[in-house]
Amino acid sequence: MIFDLDTDRVINRPGIKWQRHGPDVMAAWVADMDVEVPDFIIDAIKKRIDTGGLGYDFYDEPIPVIEAFVNRMLTKFNWEISGDDVIRQHDVVQSVQWAINVLTEPGSGIVLQTPAYPPFYKSIEDLGRTVISNPLRVSDEDGWQLDLDHLSEVASKSNVRTLMLCHPHNPCGVVFSESDLQAIYSIAEENDLLVISDEIHSDIVYEPNKHIPAASISDIAKQRTVTVTAATKTFNIAGLRMAFMHTASDEHGPLLKAIPPRLFGGINGLGQIATVAGWEHGDAWISELLSGLDRNRQMLSELIDEHLPGVVYHQPKATYLSWLDCNDLGLGDDPGSVFLEKASVRVNSGLDFGESGAGFVRLNFATSPELLTSTLERMGSIF
Repeated sequence: MIFDLDTDRVINRPGIKWQRHGPDVMAAWVADMDVEVPDFIIDAIKKRIDTGGLGYDFYDEPIPVIEAFVNRMLTKFNWEISGDDVIRQHDVVQSVQWAINVLTEPGSGIVLQTPAYPPFYKSIEDLGRTVISNPLRVSDEDGWQLDLDHLSEVASKSNVRTLMLCHPHNPCGVVFSESDLQAIYSIAEENDLLVISDEIHSDIVYEPNKHIPAASISDIAKQRTVTVTAATKTFNIAGLRMAFMHTASDEHGPLLKAIPPRLFGGINGLGQIATVAGWEHGDAWISELLSGLDRNRQMLSELIDEHLPGVVYHQPKATYLSWLDCNDLGLGDDPGSVFLEKASVRVNSGLDFGESGAGFVRLNFATSPELLTSTLERMGSIF
């Protein structure tokens, strides 16, 4: 079973998640899973290493990893695209920055659905653009949702030229429905907005929810969207550095393709091999992964009720990340720092996700039931 993990192996594993604070601190923060990389990816990488073929690589057309991406979008999401519209990248944040830098004007506003993934803020600000917040809203019945009325209001501001989606959403686990996307693109069309859609969590969506690629829903969406994505979240291989940027826009595509690809360096050969192996052989593994994650997200509700009854938790519809409202615990605006100091549990501070994150933490539940239980027991022990 994917989540039948060797605890000693997990807590001593190299990498930022467990090594930043050491094995005595429960690591439930950075968005790496604790699961083992699947055998079919390890085998593909070992096969290449065993050949000694770690020098310069070359690919005649068609490029295998781009073919794999095109095939994956068609078979998984019924989205028919051309490999000519795909650019290989190192990671999703690089793709976001490339799109912002090339397609938007300095000083212009970029709408984020907040709370938002921290590197989005930094990318926008470092490139001299302005963050415009569209806070998600929450209902007791349906959890976190897109606020379309407020989005329409902020999108009409004179300096706003871009709308950024995290689709599915990190950290709230929102899955934008077809009606959501139709409304988003109606707003984008009305206000002449570029849409940058980060879809890296598209494989990690819980039934009955379905991921719909944003650019796939209409010709308007096709012409307005730059999609950025990767297989790295799905297969726990972020360190292999392989991502994709896609647009079929007549306006935006030529501008992105005009940037010399070597300006950002060649793409990791082993990352490409791992990505192809994952998409060719990974469907059964993904199904098992989702079953385990689904159990964990439900188990988290039970653990919160038992150990942290003051926390408000809406089960995410996607991702393996939970957005926990700790405001009633009396721990101040940054409860994450308290959990680290007093419980030796590392979660992400909600403050890193924007102003609306005060009093919140993001907790990664992609671990074994035993480690998840220990994490919540420690967090509850401070009261």
